[in-house]
Amino acid sequence: MRSNRFAVMCRKAKYFKGKPFLEGSYNGSYSWFWKNVVKSRDLLLRGACNLITDGNDANVWLEPWVLLSKDFFAKPIGSTSGSVTKVAELLTEDGDWDIPKLQTHFESGTVRDIIKGGKPWGVGGDRWVWTKEPNGQFSTKSAYLILALERAPNIVVAPGHWNKLWSSKILEQHKVLWWSILSNALPIRGLLAKRINIDELSCPLCGAAEESMENLFLHCDFVYHLWRASPWGIFPVPDFGSRVWDWVTFIWNLKTKGVDTDKLFLYASIVVDTIWRTRNDKVHNYYSSNINTGIDSISNCFTDYADCLLSPTVDVFPPGWSTPPEDWIKINYDVKVGGEYMCIAALARDHSGTVLWGVANNLNFTNPLIGEAVACQLTMEIAATREHEFIIIKSDSEVVINAIKGVQSNWNIVNYVYACNQLYKKFLSCNFSFISRSCNFAAHNVARWVYA
Repeated sequence: MRSNRFAVMCRKAKYFKGKPFLEGSYNGSYSWFWKNVVKSRDLLLRGACNLITDGNDANVWLEPWVLLSKDFFAKPIGSTSGSVTKVAELLTEDGDWDIPKLQTHFESGTVRDIIKGGKPWGVGGDRWVWTKEPNGQFSTKSAYLILALERAPNIVVAPGHWNKLWSSKILEQHKVLWWSILSNALPIRGLLAKRINIDELSCPLCGAAEESMENLFLHCDFVYHLWRASPWGIFPVPDFGSRVWDWVTFIWNLKTKGVDTDKLFLYASIVVDTIWRTRNDKVHNYYSSNINTGIDSISNCFTDYADCLLSPTVDVFPPGWSTPPEDWIKINYDVKVGGEYMCIAALARDHSGTVLWGVANNLNFTNPLIGEAVACQLTMEIAATREHEFIIIKSDSEVVINAIKGVQSNWNIVNYVYACNQLYKKFLSCNFSFISRSCNFAAHNVARWVYA
């Protein structure tokens, strides 16, 4: 809340009383609105961080400013916290981090996180960003998600996997059914028995075990034959303690084995829908369950739905690397991420395809997005040192390329993007382009070789 406008200054004088927002409080005479603003402070602290530009505004010990640490606060060594006050005191004259001073005041993990964020750009004042959104702008959706995850600490399905489910190429009713299964929201006997007294707990389809999500949709003898009849020949293995979500993850992960998981997941969705319909028909309408009828129904539905929901497969051959125009230098870069560190590499070639130079460097952290941004900055620094005038920079990181072009912002790499934009001025012409991995094969292999 930094502004010279009169209304803002009046509210700061009334409510803050010379203190920063993070130390603000309220009493009974304050408005309902302001009381709730102060109460929201704890929530904001879980995602808000001060993005350092020149360091003149940020307090070293009272504000969150270590952008890439878990809680954004600097961890001091012993009782040295009183020797510096503003983050600007930790910068050298050229605006970079004073590493010996950082090592004097902070734990090694804090020092590593500070350096990983890059050199502050030094233009304008420090500003707050909301780290739960890539663009740094606060959203009620991401704030609500923080609270929702706290209310469900033992959540089985990660938010990213929910997104994958909702974007799957299956019927909308199947998406809702999967959500109900994974959220334990179906009225099956095992769950109902925990809330009310019911006489019958056994599975309606096999009668051999208590009806649970796993037994009904994975391990029941009836449903075992439905899964076994799939064209892919996959089926859940009983007695291994697997959950329905484990089965869904297994299906999606088969994509790495060359399986068309769009088709497979559509088939799996039809199977679980058939199981649920068959179960309800037996419980409520007293119909008998027939395995052959179920298999035929699944096969017919899959044929009809696949024609409508899945586009026909077309063999597309991705383009390879192409030479730049004469007098231009094309530079490809990539990152190889390992367990404790990663390697960045760049390869420069001219219009004849001749390799002019290559560069590689190891980084002692494993954030792939930041690694791509560091690699781009390193590439431009080497190109400027070699006095290239016309360069084309290619990368398979669309996020970094779009950030440098100004198409979208990302608070994670804002310092590196600023550095690249400053280096851009050293060339007569510099173009950035996103490419597929197949066009970035050489740089990718160099990074892998150096890493190994």
